[in-house]
Amino acid sequence: MQDDKIKDLLSGTKIKAGENLRFRIMHQIEAEQALARKKVTNTRPAINNMMTIFGIMYILIIVTGLIVYFSGGKDALDSIKFFAPVILIASACGIFLGISTYDDRRRSRHKA
Repeated sequence: MQDDKIKDLLSGTKIKAGENLRFRIMHQIEAEQALARKKVTNTRPAINNMMTIFGIMYILIIVTGLIVYFSGGKDALDSIKFFAPVILIASACGIFLGISTYDDRRRSRHKA
């Protein structure tokens, strides 16, 4: 009962914030949230990038193998006629993977 009396006495002495002050505080909070850096999410994970590049590489190697097989037969698959394009395709895809990985890391560091 005495606690209720003390609460009643103290509730009358509280100073309430004016409407203008509330508006300014909310405006400040919203401005800080708008200007704060947002967490950057990686839109292209590295594993998806690798799967895409290697998938295209293997499809190109299979197509090259089929073309060489139908034009030269089984023995042509053991010759330079097949291995030179395969090495070129694998090298180009490897270089492209390295460049895209470097670019993704550079962009993520630049944004952070």
